[in-house]
Amino acid sequence: MKEIDLQTIKAKDLSDLSFEEIDAIQEDLNAANLETIEKAYQQHRIDDYERDYLLEFFHDGMAVEREVYRSLYETFGQPERTCSYTPATGKVETDKNGHEIDYGLKVLTPFTGTRLQYRDKNINHIYVIIPPMKKAARAIEKIDAEYGKEYRRKFNQELERLFTSEDRDAFCENIQDIPQTTSKLHDILRLTITCKYLSDVQRIKRKLSENKSSSFYINTDETRDRFSKPLSQNEKKYYDIKMIIHHNMPNGKILDVEAQLKIDTLYQGDILTHGIYEQVRETEALLTKKGAQMEDFEVRQKEAQIKILNNRIRQINEVFLHQYNMVVMDKVYRIENDGYRPLRVEPENADGTYNRCRAFLSAEYMPESYQQFNGQEDFSAASEINKLCYLRMIGKLPADFDMFAETASKHINYKFARLSPAEIERFNGLNEIAMRYESVVRRKVNDRARTDQPKAYAGLIAKKEGLAK
Repeated sequence: MKEIDLQTIKAKDLSDLSFEEIDAIQEDLNAANLETIEKAYQQHRIDDYERDYLLEFFHDGMAVEREVYRSLYETFGQPERTCSYTPATGKVETDKNGHEIDYGLKVLTPFTGTRLQYRDKNINHIYVIIPPMKKAARAIEKIDAEYGKEYRRKFNQELERLFTSEDRDAFCENIQDIPQTTSKLHDILRLTITCKYLSDVQRIKRKLSENKSSSFYINTDETRDRFSKPLSQNEKKYYDIKMIIHHNMPNGKILDVEAQLKIDTLYQGDILTHGIYEQVRETEALLTKKGAQMEDFEVRQKEAQIKILNNRIRQINEVFLHQYNMVVMDKVYRIENDGYRPLRVEPENADGTYNRCRAFLSAEYMPESYQQFNGQEDFSAASEINKLCYLRMIGKLPADFDMFAETASKHINYKFARLSPAEIERFNGLNEIAMRYESVVRRKVNDRARTDQPKAYAGLIAKKEGLAK
């Protein structure tokens, strides 16, 4: 077998190897992880419970990976293709002609990043992205520095109560209720499932939650759905569903894997904001560790930097949310212009709208704010943001195009000026769709406002009715 650098190994390096040779690579990685775990245990950085938890993942990483794939196979069936994928950039490996390379399931290992491709009932893509398994050193760091800190804080609180109450029985009972440090460590092995539309994400959520097999289960009480979170509480405009898949291993153990369900378009924004999130975390950690020793002006500078970075995250997510809604509008445009109009199908409604299009918008459109929707303004053909979203949507600009660059505006308008007549007609058609179906989107926005802020919404309605009188 040729010499392979474990630090830089890629899917293409595995294409000529046998399964036995790939297993041998993983065995070397298992040994390195086990050595790291034992060293941390001897240094008292992890306790017996934490050590045992980590060993279940790292004594045979390939066995864990196989169980994760088993749950995917039971849910989605056999993937159409398996590609090499880099989560940090969102890039799939392609050949010299730009075509995605299908390596097959041989490259689905704990040390490679892969993307499995499936299709839903509407022939839209479903992608399952599986990054490399977190290394033992990083898992230990999270247990020790992040989750351990919270555990120690709660333990010390109970210890202080013991000193004042001297109730040892209550102390022993209360510390048993403190969540173990590993109770939050669900992402040693993790995956992201992306779909085209909002209803697809919710459909997969139900499919996983209602799984009837014996290989895995999901406790819905642990599921966090940011799509249903009130808009007023979602400051960064970040949307996903986070679920914990509990895998029943052949040895009787249960291992947890974190699954994030996302919309394709919004996931592109997540990739762009990942590096900014890291900067925020690093700056916050610096303030926590050394803030007391800093000068006041230095603390204010760091706090201002965090605010600027969080605003940048929100702005990026807002644009990709609008781009998703443009994708939804574009689907309505194509239903009308590729189906109904060539067939001379008359609209069912006096305002020129079709019932199927109304139902699709009601199901898939995501309100961007509580402000009254205005189709003419929100999808104006003169808006540079709309031009940017459209150019990204049709592939004329890459998803990672930097909208904050000094030359961004010039580049957007340059690309837009070179669109074909058909592409311009399609772009202008989105504005027409937004205006024609304005009442549908307004109803969706109003329903969201009524759900999120019932008291404020009732007050607004009362005010409007008073003005009308």
